[in-house]
Amino acid sequence: MMNHSPTESDEDESATVTVDAAGFQASIASFAFNPSPRRSRDAGEYSEAESPKKRLRIDEGIDQTTIVTRLTRSTASSPGPSPKKKKKRARGYATPETYAHLRELQDILSEGLDVVFCGINPGQKSAEIGHHFGHPTNHFWGCLHESGLTLERLSPEEDHTMPERFSLGLTNLVDRATAEQSELSAEEQAAGVPAFLSKVARYRPRVVCFIGLGIAKVVHTQLRLPKEIKGVKVEKPKEGLQVYKMVYSDADGSEARISETLFYAIPSTSGRVVTPQRAKKVEMFANLKLLVEQVKQNNLTTDHMHAVAIADAAL
Repeated sequence: MMNHSPTESDEDESATVTVDAAGFQASIASFAFNPSPRRSRDAGEYSEAESPKKRLRIDEGIDQTTIVTRLTRSTASSPGPSPKKKKKRARGYATPETYAHLRELQDILSEGLDVVFCGINPGQKSAEIGHHFGHPTNHFWGCLHESGLTLERLSPEEDHTMPERFSLGLTNLVDRATAEQSELSAEEQAAGVPAFLSKVARYRPRVVCFIGLGIAKVVHTQLRLPKEIKGVKVEKPKEGLQVYKMVYSDADGSEARISETLFYAIPSTSGRVVTPQRAKKVEMFANLKLLVEQVKQNNLTTDHMHAVAIADAAL
């Protein structure tokens, strides 16, 4: 309705209006606020103007508003999914000068040992303390004991006692120490194979065990094995007994001089290598122990293996 100023005729008409005060109060009372709670009604008690369908739409509108509000508050207060941890990138090649302050480790070797363990190269912690597998998180010493290869758990500082006490030895494919294996070049790893094989021929252990499948792959490649050995296709190196052996031409078959050396591979014992789990590594060490017992009892056939020979004159 349009607003307008009261006219003279309006004023005259208002003067003639009479109001029933009692009736007016009764009319106002019908609109008064009733504080008592309303009784809930069954579905059949709704009027046409307030049908269940219409009431539902009203309720849905209220509920949706409430839900949106709650979701907004929840989203604002909740931290959300935690970001994935980025995988640590391997270090690149490090020149020899980078770790020139670290000393080389001495091989722990003696002739005719049951097993010589071969690592890729000394780690930084090992080089700092002057003993093999020196990092406290490395599983080597624990696996060695739990598998039964040693009667007690040795510390890295006891590595020099292994040949005499347990007929075990230690060496590395590459002499220089680094913090990570990735800091070695592929060329220097390959270059370490001839010197490593010369050590094996010199000391003649019954079994050489690679600590890390990567070492087995490097040696396998440098040996340039045939594609087939006695009609069997040569596959890529894998954990366990390898497809080749080192034989010695001057062996007389007596127990005094070992006639051949077998090669075995297990995963790295570094604590940072979580696959396989530690229990699986212990199992592989235990299998190595069984292999040594078979070799010592002449219960293992190796005729199907490729023979690698290194003349003593070349050592």
